[in-house]
Amino acid sequence: MNSSDRIALQRYAAAYDGLSATNEEAALRAADLRAAEQALASAGEYMTSPRVSLLQKKEAVRDALKTAPQTAAFIELLLDAKRYSLLPAITRQVEELLDGRLNIIRAEVYSARELSAEQKKKTEEALSARYGGKAEASFHTDPNLLGGLKIWCRGELVDGSLQGQLAKLREELTK
Repeated sequence: MNSSDRIALQRYAAAYDGLSATNEEAALRAADLRAAEQALASAGEYMTSPRVSLLQKKEAVRDALKTAPQTAAFIELLLDAKRYSLLPAITRQVEELLDGRLNIIRAEVYSARELSAEQKKKTEEALSARYGGKAEASFHTDPNLLGGLKIWCRGELVDGSLQGQLAKLREELTK
């Protein structure tokens, strides 16, 4: 994705998010956009084909999104601007903006084995304390880890794995 596409997706996402006066409205709009993206995903080739007219594409959007006319109008705007290909990235950006409105912190947590419900809860509490806000983590197992956790949050890697600790020790000993 080039820089003009990144700028465009940020502007479109901000404009879409700006249509919502309340957090509840923003959550509903974000859900509508996600549903629209999923509904139109199966028509990807049709929606991007130069052989299909803009009018036909807009008709397909209106048919698929009868219950969400504002979202349909937004997607038609993307079609007009030849920016339809940005829809998945715009959807992700809108969801990130919603997380910001709701003060939600997303994290990916990797462990060698499945964590218990209590361990997951404590991990989310620790993330909430570290970053401020409500942490919502996705938990994954990685059999390559010997122990500990690796956490990706807000573009930062917190490496509390045994391998990470050994690597730090090795680095310090070789100095």
